[in-house]
Amino acid sequence: MAEPRLSIRLLSPGKVSNWVDMITVESASARALHSIVLISPSTKTGSCPSMPASTSASRPESSSALRPSTCSTIPCSRIPTLPFTLRMRLALHPQIVPAVPATSVAQSPTRMYISQLIRQNRLDEAEQKLWSVLTQQPDQSWALDLMGAIRMRQKRSQEAEALFHKAAALNPKDLEAYRSLGEIYQGLGDNQQAIASYAEVVKLTPADRGANVALATLYQQAGQYGQSVEAAERVPTAARPPELLPVLAADYFGLGDASKVPPLIQRVLRQSSLHRGATLEFATVLARNGYAEDAAHLLQIVRPAKPLAEYLYTLARVREAQGQSAVAQELLAQALKLEPKSYNILLDSARLAERAGHWDSAADLLRRADEVAPDRPEVMTKLVGALLKAHRPEDAVEAAKRLVAAKPDDPESQYIMALALAEDDRSEAAEPIARKLVELRPNDAASLLLLGMVQFNQGDVAGARQSLEHCLAVDPQMTDAHYYLAVLAQREGKVDLARGELESVVQANPNHAAAQSALGIVYLQMGETEKARTALEQATKLAPDVSQNHYQLGLAYTRLGLADRARAEMEQYQKLREIENNQLKYRIPATVTASPGPQGHP
Repeated sequence: MAEPRLSIRLLSPGKVSNWVDMITVESASARALHSIVLISPSTKTGSCPSMPASTSASRPESSSALRPSTCSTIPCSRIPTLPFTLRMRLALHPQIVPAVPATSVAQSPTRMYISQLIRQNRLDEAEQKLWSVLTQQPDQSWALDLMGAIRMRQKRSQEAEALFHKAAALNPKDLEAYRSLGEIYQGLGDNQQAIASYAEVVKLTPADRGANVALATLYQQAGQYGQSVEAAERVPTAARPPELLPVLAADYFGLGDASKVPPLIQRVLRQSSLHRGATLEFATVLARNGYAEDAAHLLQIVRPAKPLAEYLYTLARVREAQGQSAVAQELLAQALKLEPKSYNILLDSARLAERAGHWDSAADLLRRADEVAPDRPEVMTKLVGALLKAHRPEDAVEAAKRLVAAKPDDPESQYIMALALAEDDRSEAAEPIARKLVELRPNDAASLLLLGMVQFNQGDVAGARQSLEHCLAVDPQMTDAHYYLAVLAQREGKVDLARGELESVVQANPNHAAAQSALGIVYLQMGETEKARTALEQATKLAPDVSQNHYQLGLAYTRLGLADRARAEMEQYQKLREIENNQLKYRIPATVTASPGPQGHP
């Protein structure tokens, strides 16, 4: 059996030498004789006795540098006699690239040439040539891989995913297909699929550096710290990239082995000037795990001369860990001015806006994050929640539709869709989804609560009570279920029962706006006006855009003889009611941010 031949092809020889076109290092099995073949581009093609005639015919016409011509052979013993300058040019010149094994000589120039076109971003030319290959050989896995690479550059992830899956099915040892699938899923935020894809790479090549680094990162993000460490340790210490250090630190913190972190800090400090990004991420890990002061010290060491978005972003996270939320928000705002399309900065800015109760701002930031990285489930889920909190249910429904389209078989996506529909007063559309969820997850408290809410909105008192009581049997701490049962009891005239339920809700969660409002109404019904005032003032503070809170508080002020305050609340009620009517937002509440309708007039 002949030994394999390694070829090195020079794609543009003009700048290296005016006479060297190709160098081939051969190993002859019979004589173990190593030689170098030197080919001159100045002579006519087709006269090289050591190369098959088909080679030149299969080369791209535009690549004259790959056409063989006359050749001469120099034994290895004479290699040192080659001019030193030539040897150095051949060793260092960037346009000398490895060729594929000689067993596929007829295909290698086409594949190499298309790969080069893709690297040069000449995607239309590359695609045209790939279609020529796939028309004749539709199951050629390398061509499918390259077509998938084109689709990835074109941001057509679904098509790229299908191409790589087909390539992997045709060739189960196709490393590039699995690696590319890992990149796609990681970019989409689908960590489990990404882990499965990179695991296939490691199964074929256990020491693969890139796949193990990706696995270590993904496992750490999934909270699988032991597996993350195993993946990182498959990369030799000397070969570990700096970005692996914060991953290992997070793993050790997660495993409760913080004693292994200090040596990593020393390595980070030694590399901080060259690898600022890894240092910043390491500071974030320290801050997240209770070492905010150490993180701040580390950031001081790598502080840039001019503000950089990445640095400001990390500093904001450290300041947040130090309890300085307002400073963190300001730093994030500065970072966004420098990099307005940074996904991570947008996401963290939205999170802090949510924490401050600025729901419209949070929704806007999440929309911008979605534009940067479309259809990521984590963003769409947060966006639906922010829109609901901002009392924009119609927008929430549209966002939920996109979430379901991205993950149609995911129960959580269906749950969010039903919740948005219920908030938009479309209980008839929400009800079958909620029932299906309960069938799939009969002991899931959240699904049972959702169904109870929908039944409540539809006026199905018996059904709502049954679902809500089942919910509390599964999880007695579901305060929203207590709230809806209290409202049912209130409407049935069982005021004492309603009062008990609502008092327990606000004791467990003083910021439950709807429960505070309902409790204030119950206190009014029971003649305890001062208590009603306290509860309704709290409800108005928590949900100032809900007209009924102002209405009921106006009643309480009237009964207390506070005429001016009562008038002000009633005027605010009229303004908000007009807005609600104009926007068709007035409806029976479906979430804790709303409260029951008017219970009477002053």
